Amino acid sequence: MGSIFWETADEVIRREVQSVSARRVILEELEKGPKTGSQLREKIRHDMLRRAREGGDHEISIDDITVTDPKLYFNTRRLENLGIIISHKESQQRVFSLAPRAAQAVRRVLNVTRNTTVISSVSKPEQVRPLIHWFTQEAEPHFNRLRLVVEKERFSKGVTKDLSRYVPDGTTKRWEGVWDEVPKEIAGYHDGDVQGDLMATYAYIEKILLEEITDRNVVLDLSTAPPIIGLAFCLLSNDYAVTAIYIHRHKARKTTLTHYIPGRGLL
Repeated sequence: MGSIFWETADEVIRREVQSVSARRVILEELEKGPKTGSQLREKIRHDMLRRAREGGDHEISIDDITVTDPKLYFNTRRLENLGIIISHKESQQRVFSLAPRAAQAVRRVLNVTRNTTVISSVSKPEQVRPLIHWFTQEAEPHFNRLRLVVEKERFSKGVTKDLSRYVPDGTTKRWEGVWDEVPKEIAGYHDGDVQGDLMATYAYIEKILLEEITDRNVVLDLSTAPPIIGLAFCLLSNDYAVTAIYIHRHKARKTTLTHYIPGRGLL
């Protein structure tokens, strides 16, 4: 029986940016936000000028360089066909942006660091305190937003939503905490033996992910989630090429992390 090995999103993007400089420029610009075709064309022209001068042609000027519509179309079409970028018409212009499912992989390939949202979950209220301790004391400084996705049925009564009360004294990190309570008819209630709907839970958390991924990096924390939320996290990690982490907590010493990057495995 033969084996088929599929390329990861990172591998596809790396191949494209290394093989064609215009595609690298396009992705660098779209990582900063949506751009029109005219804006991309100008950035490609200036990149061609820079490379020509680095190659020893000091007589060339920007007026000598033209990026035709067919050349731009050829490269944007290639990236769209690969699912790396998307586009839509606005008035008389086409506007391009990164496809949400490729955004994290593009940033990894381009070595872009952004402020990061950690989407986490806990099964029990007592798991909140060690999570907040890790997030405020040990997590990377750019991990500065925490979205806590929980079963609403478990956390709706008698559980404080004030995450700041769990922050250790002396913490100086600036961060934001957000609760996302998933209704019982979606995520169920694991301890109460109420079965949830996996795909409905996936769709609910996907909306949260899409709220964050355009402007920020996202990390999914698999450490303490109830089963159906944890499985939805795993599926989203693969579908959106989002890094997932597992936090190992040890008494009397710092925590350690296992990272999972889709297509690369555990690190």
